Amino acid sequence: MRKPWDFAPGLSQERLKELASLIRDTRNSVIDQHDEELGDTNRSLGLRAYECCRTKILEAALHVPWLNIVKSDGKFTFSIGSIPVRMYKGSPSCPEERRLIPSVEAMSQMSFLEPQIGDSANIMWFFVIEVDEELYADTISLVGFLDGVQVVDYPIQIEGFIPVMASVDKKLKEPIKLDKPAISIKTDKTEKARSDE
Repeated sequence: MRKPWDFAPGLSQERLKELASLIRDTRNSVIDQHDEELGDTNRSLGLRAYECCRTKILEAALHVPWLNIVKSDGKFTFSIGSIPVRMYKGSPSCPEERRLIPSVEAMSQMSFLEPQIGDSANIMWFFVIEVDEELYADTISLVGFLDGVQVVDYPIQIEGFIPVMASVDKKLKEPIKLDKPAISIKTDKTEKARSDE
């Protein structure tokens, strides 16, 4: 499959990594604060993770020249360069059908792109967050759909990201008590034989 920047040069690898890191770090911070004893549910966790990522992108758009906001509520849409992008948690290959309906603002933005990038202006772009069993961001991809058909699935390699291999909050087994080992000085057998003579 082709890379995102093959369709739209503004979707550079560096920009994608920067946004994917922001989304991953924000989502994982929300997961760290999840408290079921307090009453948090998977629904509240999902809503909070989405809203916190949205807020961080809104804040970043104030300082990052290539990041803009197309629609700040409802179908939250931001743009990388001039390319409208949305985000969701799930599978990169099969978004819910409702996600493939762009907002009016995104449609307007896409119409301005046609002279620059041709048919690629009609691609709908999404950051897709796949999670592990602990609900931490496992993989973040940028995917593109043209007329409902996936044309791009690009997993973003994020530096400094070490996937969790095992849960760190499980109780360890009780330690086994061992007797102290016998310690002695190792001697050379030839020296011992000489001293016996």
